[in-house]
Amino acid sequence: MNIKRWLSASLAVLVVMGVVGFISNEILLKDIYMQTASVWRPMPELMSMMWIMWIGHVIFALMFVLIYIKGYEKNKSGVGQGVRYGIYLGLLACVAPQFVWYVVLPIPMSLSVYWAIAGMAESILAGVAVGLIYKK
Repeated sequence: MNIKRWLSASLAVLVVMGVVGFISNEILLKDIYMQTASVWRPMPELMSMMWIMWIGHVIFALMFVLIYIKGYEKNKSGVGQGVRYGIYLGLLACVAPQFVWYVVLPIPMSLSVYWAIAGMAESILAGVAVGLIYKK
């Protein structure tokens, strides 16, 4: 395994997660979050714990790329593999959990649907980023 490419691809995944997360959470879903404010931690408390979230994101990015590397097929397009991988991981890690979150949290179904869509977009874009970096 090429450690430099693994770390570079992991950094690219973190960038994708940051950009998609900002667009979806801070812009597109902001009104829904304000309407459901009683569900979330107060902003000062959330911000004081943000470092914990980033640890989770780093672990996710490293593992996202590691799993991609282990299934990488040398004779196929990196981007094509990245899209396919992003779809698979998106369904597993982003869509399936939304059924659970909708039941567990008192949130509107629309928020779960939007999370699933944003998660799929993030996962596919992250897969493409990995496919562009981790190739022949």
